[in-house]
Amino acid sequence: MSFRIILPVICALFLLQSRLHAQPGDTLFHLAGIIYDELYLPVSATHVININTHKGDVTDSLGIFRLPVHPGDTLLIRNIAFRDTLVPVMVVHENRHIILRRMRYQLQEARIFEWGSSYDDFREAFIDMPVQQTLGASMGLPRQDPDKVPLEMDEKAVKSAGLLLTSPISFFYYNFSKHAKSARKVYWLEKNQDKQDQFETFVSAENISDITGLKGLELEAFQLFLSQRIVCGIHCSELEVYNEIYGLWNVYQDLRERGMLGPPA
Repeated sequence: MSFRIILPVICALFLLQSRLHAQPGDTLFHLAGIIYDELYLPVSATHVININTHKGDVTDSLGIFRLPVHPGDTLLIRNIAFRDTLVPVMVVHENRHIILRRMRYQLQEARIFEWGSSYDDFREAFIDMPVQQTLGASMGLPRQDPDKVPLEMDEKAVKSAGLLLTSPISFFYYNFSKHAKSARKVYWLEKNQDKQDQFETFVSAENISDITGLKGLELEAFQLFLSQRIVCGIHCSELEVYNEIYGLWNVYQDLRERGMLGPPA
């Protein structure tokens, strides 16, 4: 092959390789990687978030994710079974994988009651326990399900095709009447009030201060950081809420140590 042909090809390959390894800071490119656990098994259903652009992806069954990034960006990897992890984009670009470490949860105190030395002793004691009756049951009144939701308050039921076919007038009333929609909103606000109060206790300033030790403006700054990023709501369990608070507190401390957060306003 002629030297005049080989030389341009070599130069082109050299320039292409240099361009790949020396990405400008403002260059957007698509990054692909694999999330592993400590045994190098793929971790699926893991959130990979670009904290600079707020774009993200969820790993598939093989632990693979893909998302657009800049060379100077940082990724936040979150999975309820693993510790939150911050990784620079260029580290992932070089290694093509990220290893997560499992989260260790403290279990609440368990109490053991003595029922006997064998399963037969337990079964006999359990069967002999008297059945507790409510006042309504003792009076012969029909049982009521406290969790039963009336049809007109059930969002899925009023939007179902079954209601449209069986009762089209009710369907259009429940879905297009301002009065019906307002009644549903008030019903669910009242029904979820206890959960809302409990959730607000979890994220209250006093509770966050006990967890983090922060006070004053620093506490307010972290509360703002938490409110903008927390995913859990009133339907999450206490463990899920606290796990997310502790995870975001660790992320907040790491970002503050890196100087990526401004001083409290």
